[in-house]
Amino acid sequence: MTNPVVAPQMTLSWTYPPSSPGLWFNTTDASQDGAVLVGGTFQFDTTANFGFYVLNQAGQVLQSDTWDSAYEGVFWVKLNQLGTIAVGGGWLTSTYTGQLRALSVSDGSVLLTQSTGSRVNTIAMSADGTIMAAGCGATYGGSSQQIYLYALKDNAYQALTGLASANNSVQSLAMATDGTWLVAGFYPNGSAPALILYQVTATGLVQSQIWSIPASSALAEPNEADIRGFAKEHLAALANRNVRVESSSGGAYVKSVAMSADGSKFAAAISGTNGIYYFDRDTFIQSGAPQWQYVQPDIGTSSCVGLSADGTFLVGLSNGSAPLVGYAYRVNDCGSSGNLTWSKIVEYWPNPSNHILGGGDALVSFGTGEPNKDNTLTPGHYYVLDANSGAGLGEFDTTAMNWPFQLSGDGGFAIGGSDDGYLYGFSARGNWGNAI
Repeated sequence: MTNPVVAPQMTLSWTYPPSSPGLWFNTTDASQDGAVLVGGTFQFDTTANFGFYVLNQAGQVLQSDTWDSAYEGVFWVKLNQLGTIAVGGGWLTSTYTGQLRALSVSDGSVLLTQSTGSRVNTIAMSADGTIMAAGCGATYGGSSQQIYLYALKDNAYQALTGLASANNSVQSLAMATDGTWLVAGFYPNGSAPALILYQVTATGLVQSQIWSIPASSALAEPNEADIRGFAKEHLAALANRNVRVESSSGGAYVKSVAMSADGSKFAAAISGTNGIYYFDRDTFIQSGAPQWQYVQPDIGTSSCVGLSADGTFLVGLSNGSAPLVGYAYRVNDCGSSGNLTWSKIVEYWPNPSNHILGGGDALVSFGTGEPNKDNTLTPGHYYVLDANSGAGLGEFDTTAMNWPFQLSGDGGFAIGGSDDGYLYGFSARGNWGNAI
């Protein structure tokens, strides 16, 4: 069941910008119908004019938000399903200040500017964008807030009560489509929980249940794995200059979470060889335990998880234990266990994205690549797979490693970001269109 993916080369629709600015496109997203796309620029230990760019399917810029002389820049972007609101978050200064910005796509008006106590690592939104949450790294500037929560009222985001009591970094957030449930995955500090489930009320977050990775299986991530993925890797350059030190347990942590449309199911990808955990919300609230765990053989760490809208199956992405090898695989929920339906080998390690399922959960998309220790460029790939069979539907090669590759919800368009400094746009027409 571990056959290499063989896929036809996809036809590129466009690249952006016209000439590469030299900054990585670390993050992308797409609206439900693919009519609105967004990408954000980021680079390690660099001060530059970063920003995020909202484009249409022709690759034309609709709106942009430039962060002048920012440090490292935009780490995560998010669109609501309607494509009417674009949000970007990341790092603004080397003295630990982060930033969260939200724009109206129609006229570019600013819906939110929020200074944060550390880098914004992840953003989640309800389908209509009326509820929005942002998760931050461990705090160094005096603020203890880790989750910022907002409701959209009178064309502006107004703050609700978030999470302001944890010392650990929020690595990933996932939200129900109506904004009533939120799951947060953490890079834990000491004995802090690795995952927390919240109800989202009119005034803010209400904690429902917590979960810690079992100590017996909490294997730490290999030192060389996924060096840009999350907080500990992003802080390495500064730590080497004695600017700051990340305080943590050094154990396993949550790298990615995903949630079903109604919030009744969710899943988490865990670092190291711990694999994927699947949760039923009601059972979890009562017991504090997952339904099951699945570990893909021969993995070095798991980087991302996607969950179908109805919560009946998940798709995992994992780095192989061997160099230049990654895995994509589907596991169906069988109640007390998960059933592997397919597993595919891909070139290079797959990297995390906002979501990896599209086309009504019929398609899987992701980018791959591995960082080179001497800072030279290494190749990357984009993949589109059939979610039912794992068959390769499309592949595209780049000269540098790739991170996000987002399909629109309807599967009609995809946008990828790369370390070569470009956004790549692909239409389903002439590529994987016969699969949706």
